[in-house]
Amino acid sequence: MTLRAILGRGVLAGWVLGVAGCATPPVKPPPVVATVPPPPPQMPPGGYIGMKIPHKLANGTYVTPNIDNTDQAAVWHLRNALNVAALGCDQAGGGIVEPYNAWLTTHAAVLDHYFQAYRHEWQSTGWWDWERVYDNNQTRIYNFYSQPTMRAAFCAVARREIAQVGQVADTDLPAFARKALVRLDKPFVDFYAAFNAWRDYYEPAPPPVVRTIDTPIAVATPAPVVTLDGAPPVTLGTLSLSTPPPADTPIAIATPSPPVTGSGSAPVAGVVAPAATAP
Repeated sequence: MTLRAILGRGVLAGWVLGVAGCATPPVKPPPVVATVPPPPPQMPPGGYIGMKIPHKLANGTYVTPNIDNTDQAAVWHLRNALNVAALGCDQAGGGIVEPYNAWLTTHAAVLDHYFQAYRHEWQSTGWWDWERVYDNNQTRIYNFYSQPTMRAAFCAVARREIAQVGQVADTDLPAFARKALVRLDKPFVDFYAAFNAWRDYYEPAPPPVVRTIDTPIAVATPAPVVTLDGAPPVTLGTLSLSTPPPADTPIAIATPSPPVTGSGSAPVAGVVAPAATAP
């Protein structure tokens, strides 16, 4: 083999190696990441199968006693919520009864003003038994905040609100009350949302019924009117507009806290404090 042939083969081999070195390496596919589904929702502590919770509103929250409150209703509902805390939360660390009673004493006049205005709202409905309906409403509020399932979370929030409310100026009390009630209601709303998530996961709605041409349409037959020994059937008359709406069933089974006498601004029983202004 001539020297020219040997040099030609060397140049060719070098060229081949150079081209091979410039080639783009193959792209490796991205690693496959296993998708882990989120864990199923858990039943919130204190919940149980078949538990009834308030209705969910279109905005995603839930019905509480503080829907569309007036200024006087907001102030008095705040007073009711903090009264429940003073009666049921002080054992968990103390520090609630004293500032609560101090608030009632130092702000007795403004609290009595809102109390009287709040009762006037009920009286102005024209219902002949407005006081009974008012009392039922107060019981519902106490039952709501006395629910044992949410007590620990409610007491934690109420402790902070009681520490602040005594520093609020009388003119700012309605605005403070509205925001405080949202914070006080949050433990209950969070529980309802968690329970709803669990119920929706484990108790889905039944599949819709698809009607075919051969499927007969059921026609509801009215129940016969029952009479007694030939007596004429009983009919329901038109509901008068002046009749108050029926009282709703309390949200919780918990026994309501004892009512507060007078205008409701008296200190919690068992704690020595100056008497508040009576209505």
